[in-house]
Amino acid sequence: MIKYTQQSFHKNCKFMFTSIYNRILNYCNSVYKSPSSKTVKKMKEESARWFIDLLQQRYSTGTSDSPCIHTGNKCVIIMVDNTIYNPGLADKLRGILSIYSLCKEKHIDFKINWTYPFELTEYLLPNKINWIIEQEKIKYSLSDSKIVVIDTLPNIHASRQSIIDKKIFDDTVLNSQYLQYHIYTNSIIHTQAFPNLFRELFTPSEKLQSLIDLHHKNIGEKYVAASFRFLELLGDFKDSEGMDEMLPPREQKLLIEQCYIELKKFIDTLPEFYKILVTSDSERFLAKASTLPRTYIIPGKVIHIRYKTTDTSAYMKTFLDMFLLSGAESLVLFKTGKMYNSGFPRLASQIGNKHFKIHEF
Repeated sequence: MIKYTQQSFHKNCKFMFTSIYNRILNYCNSVYKSPSSKTVKKMKEESARWFIDLLQQRYSTGTSDSPCIHTGNKCVIIMVDNTIYNPGLADKLRGILSIYSLCKEKHIDFKINWTYPFELTEYLLPNKINWIIEQEKIKYSLSDSKIVVIDTLPNIHASRQSIIDKKIFDDTVLNSQYLQYHIYTNSIIHTQAFPNLFRELFTPSEKLQSLIDLHHKNIGEKYVAASFRFLELLGDFKDSEGMDEMLPPREQKLLIEQCYIELKKFIDTLPEFYKILVTSDSERFLAKASTLPRTYIIPGKVIHIRYKTTDTSAYMKTFLDMFLLSGAESLVLFKTGKMYNSGFPRLASQIGNKHFKIHEF
C-alpha cells in the first residue's frame, strides 16, 4: 500500500476534493429536503476515503510530501479516463476548448488523454495541433504531476464562472512547477473563440466525415435545428447521475404530445424550403417528431456517452448530431416543465458560430 499523507493530499488535490465535496452538497440538497450535518459529514468522510484510495491505486507519491521543483516545459493533459469525472460530450468538449485557450495564451504544451468510454481518435483527429499523448508518457507520480479539477458550479453566470475557472488555472498551473497537470474539467472560458479553437484542435475521422457528408447531402443547405432534452422524464434514457425523475405513463404521453404540438407550430413559421433537424435524448419523442413534415432525424440509438456500450454507432450518432447541429442556420432548445436546459445544442451553436435561443413554453 502506498503511503499517502494528509499533507501531500492537501498540497496536490485541494481543488479536486473541493469540487467533489461541492457535488456531495448538491447531491444531499437534491435528495434530502433538509440534509443534516451528520449526513453531509458522513458522505464527506466516505468520499475522502474513496478519493485517497483512488489516488493510491493510480498515482505514486514518490519519496517525499514535497513535489520536485521542475524547470522544464509544463504540459497540460486533459483527462477523460473514467477516473473521477465523466460528464457529457458538450461538457467534455467545452472544457477542452476552454483550457486549450488558456494554454495557447500562455504557450503551454497541450494534450488530450481521452480513453473512456472510447478513444477520441475514433471520431476526432488532430488538425493543426497534435494533442495526442502516448500512454507511457503520462506521469502518474504526484512528484511530477498535479491533479486539477476545474468544475462549473450551479446557478453561476457564465462570465462569473469564467473568472473562477481562470483563477483556479492560474493558482494550480501557472503558480507551481510540475512537469504535467492532469486536468478534469467542464470549464467555460473564451466561448467567443470556440469556432477557431475547435478547428485548430479537431477534424472528423474519415468515417465520421463520410457520414457528415451523407447527411448534409440528404438534409440540404437550408435547415434549422430543434433540440429537446428530457433526461429520464420519458423513461427511455439513462442519464449521468441516475437521480432524475421519471414521469408517470400518462404524464409522459402528455409531455410528448405537448412538445410535438410546439414543434409543429415552429415548423409552420418556417419557409417551405427549410428542413428541420430534430435532436433529442428520447427515441420515443424522435419517433413521434419524425411524423411531422420536413423533419430530419439522424437514425441510431441514443445513449449518454458516459456509459460504455458495444454498439458504437450510438457514439457516432452523438458526434453526428453535434456536427449537423453546428451546421444549422439557427438552433432552438425547446423546454417546458422539468425538461433540461441542455448545453449540447448551445455548444454546437458556439462551434458553428450560429444563433442559439431557448424556447420555453
